Parts: sequence; structure tokens; C-alpha cells
Amino acid sequence: MKKDNNEKKYKSQKEVNKYIPSIAIKKIPPERALAILKKAGYNIEEQQSEEVMEFLYIIVKLTLKEFFISD
Repeated sequence: MKKDNNEKKYKSQKEVNKYIPSIAIKKIPPERALAILKKAGYNIEEQQSEEVMEFLYIIVKLTLKEFFISD
């Protein structure tokens, strides 16, 4: 049963990825991201900071696409 849930999640992730533009952006190292987030008062682990940064990279890519890339 659990395998099916993972399979559905994987398929839906593929569907989501088609909307994220493939714009190359410079990424900061995970250690630096963690330090910045901790300095801002967030008490999170390195894995969580990586997830936060991946979300932010998606937002940046979508914003860049909206303002600078014509379809």
C-alpha cells in the first residue's frame, strides 16, 4: 500500500516539474543557508533548510519566468 502512495507522489511531482522553468540560478551552499536561517531565528535542521531553499529556488524561477521570459 505504501509503495502506491510513493508512486503517486512521484508522478504528481513530475507533473509539477513541467511548470517550473529550467532557468539556471546560482545556489548558495546548504551550510550557508542554514546559518542564515538560524541567524534569522529559525531553529531548523540542515535537511529542513535544504527543503526551504529548494522551495525558494522554485519561487525565484517562477518569478524570473513571469517577468523576463516571453512565451
